[in-house]
Parts: sequence; structure tokens; C-alpha cells
Amino acid sequence: MLVVFADGSVKSLSSQEEYTLYDESVFICTHSFVDEHGAKGCQIYVWCGDTAFESTQEAAQAHAKRIAREQGSAPIQIVRQGHETSAFLQSVGGILITRQGAAESAPRQFIICCRKHLGHIVFDEVDFAVGSLCAGFVYLISYPLTLQETKLYSWKGSASSMEEISAARLAAMDLSETGEIIEIEGGAEPASFLEIFGTNTTTASIAKPTELWAQKAVAPARFITRLFRVQAAPQRTGLITSLWNRRPSWNSRSRAGSTPSPGAMEVKVETKEITPVLQSQLEAEGIYLLDAYGELYVLLGPLFASHPEHTRNTVLGQTLLLAADYAIMSASMEDRPQIPKCWVLLNGVPKDVKMVFRHWDDGNGLWGTAGLMAGNMANSGADVTMLPLEDVLAEVRRKELQVPDSLHE
Repeated sequence: MLVVFADGSVKSLSSQEEYTLYDESVFICTHSFVDEHGAKGCQIYVWCGDTAFESTQEAAQAHAKRIAREQGSAPIQIVRQGHETSAFLQSVGGILITRQGAAESAPRQFIICCRKHLGHIVFDEVDFAVGSLCAGFVYLISYPLTLQETKLYSWKGSASSMEEISAARLAAMDLSETGEIIEIEGGAEPASFLEIFGTNTTTASIAKPTELWAQKAVAPARFITRLFRVQAAPQRTGLITSLWNRRPSWNSRSRAGSTPSPGAMEVKVETKEITPVLQSQLEAEGIYLLDAYGELYVLLGPLFASHPEHTRNTVLGQTLLLAADYAIMSASMEDRPQIPKCWVLLNGVPKDVKMVFRHWDDGNGLWGTAGLMAGNMANSGADVTMLPLEDVLAEVRRKELQVPDSLHE
């Protein structure tokens, strides 16, 4: 692994350093492998941090091209922070740590959150605050006591999996200056641990496990997060979409004096899974279904209302039906502990929703710049308004927007 500096120079990293990447930097990873047929291969990755200078990225690509030629024209893949593929994660050994800043200037005081991702383990730096701790994950917390002494804690949330705990122990061995790791059980924090967050910090300052994390605790190894966008299909849809395409007739009772155009009745809906699950993937004009394993959320973009009325109503109706059906099918097909609860998020951002995204940025909220320009309160996350799916469907029926009876059979 090579790190590329702003002046274009490069430095080789030691084995202990090569899986810790910084968002102000660019790294080059040369991955040699043997495929399933026994043939040797080579892949060059250029990993670009979120805040790395464009000039540094260009210098890194020039270095990568030289290395590729030396390796017999090996392919080069650009990897953006947060968009790491399973193949890239495997190339760095199955464990990746992302930190803020640069290696030469990053502080010794930090918190990194450990989670399973694409079959591997990632650690992402979060704010150094007790509010960053969540029962769903394991955290490594580095706290310098003096210039010479730093304590390293492993805080284990009640819903963290053994795979996450084991990976945290492995990473801690490289991060600890002395090899000592202090393991803390969530809910049983000693005063010596709590005081690193401030003198007034108590166990009550740490958020208690919610129902979502209680569900993960039942089967932590099966916990997974998925994101789907539901939208009007520009053309005939494929097999997956057709399975869900039970479109309700939302405009069966048109306003007096208006008649739907023939084209309006031809709105078809498609569902696309979005990977990876990132905050930046959400568009303010869209409507999404977020599968957080124990709970499902319908996310309604602040500019979704800008779509034509018939299209908007059809897509909204299809999304509600998809959420209801998906909850039942996922519980039976994936052997989930229970049918996930379904919520329609109207305003604000619950902490549970934030936590299922890597690199969550409160400044961007769910909908980024477009949401801010729309004046949408969902970006603040301060006041949360969400309704159970069944209540929303009941309101739809009350307004005589015909939802198929088959949903309630």
C-alpha cells in the first residue's frame, strides 16, 4: 500500500498501517491474486478520501498507471471513500479503517465505529462524544492521558455480533501503543470510562437500545441493511419489478371537470436496489424503502411532490404496498425474528436511521443540498415525525384512494 502526498511523492506503508486510510489522502493498493482457474492476476486500486485534493488524486492516478505497466497492464479501479467494493475490502485483508484528516496530523483521541459491511468489517471515525455510541455496534475509543500514554477502550454494544467484536479486538492490537485493551460492556460502563466524555457524563447519557437493536441482538450475524428506490419506470420493467407491480388506482375518482389522459393510466412502477447504502445516494425528488432488518422506513423526499399528480400518487401507493409485502416476505424468506415494523418518515431523522448509514453527516440530513434549498426540516433531524404504515394506509382508505383489498387479506 502506498500513500500519495499533495506534492506527488509517495510512501510505502507498513503492514500495521496499510488498512487505515484517511479522508484527506489518496492511497494506491496493488492486489495480486490467483483466480479460481489457478491463473495469477493483479488489480490496482486508487482509494480517494472524501476531502483529498484533486491534484493529489491526479498524481495518484499517474503513479497507478506506472505501476500497472510494470505489472503487465494491470487494470486500475478508482474507489471513492464510502463506495468500497467487496473486492477492494478483500484486497486490504477484510478489515478497513477510515479516519478523518491525514496520518501525519490526525489526533490520538478518536472513536471508530465497527460494523459488518459487504461480508467484511469496516471501522469509520465518528465524533468524539458519548452520543456517538449506539447499542448496535462496537467502538474503539482512543484517549490520550499524557503525551506518552494513551488508553484504548473497546465499547461493546448489546447488539454487536461476535464477528464485529473479534474484528475490533484484532484491530485494537495494532492500534494500541502498549497492547492493552480495556473492554467495556454496554450498559455497565465504569466511572473511569464515562469521565473521558466529560465530568457530568453518566450511564444515562448513553442511548438505551431501541427495538431495532433488540432485533439485531437476537440474530446479529443476519443483520443487513438494504435501500430501494421506487420510481416511475421509463419503459417496460423486468421480472423483479413485475413481482411488486400491484398498482393501486389512486385517481379512480377524478375531480369534477377533469379526465385523466390515456397516458396517465399507463404509469408503471419499478423498484431498484441501491448499493452501497449511503446518505449521498438519496435524492430529494425520490421515495425510498430503507430495510433496517428489524424495521422498515418509507423515506419521502421533500421534492417528491414536484412529480405530476397521477405519477406521484401511483408511485406513493406502490411504495406503501411494497413496504407491507416486503415486511412479510423478508420475515418468512430470511427467517427474521419477527415481521419488521414499518414506518413512514415525514419529518426529521431518527437516530436509528442515521446509524444504519456509514459516514452520516448531520449537516446534509437525508436529502443533501436539494433538501436544504427546499426548506425541508428533515435535514435538521431535530423534530421527528413518523407514522406506522398501517395508519397511513388507513388514512388513504379514508380518503377513498382505493388500496387493493388483497393487502388486508
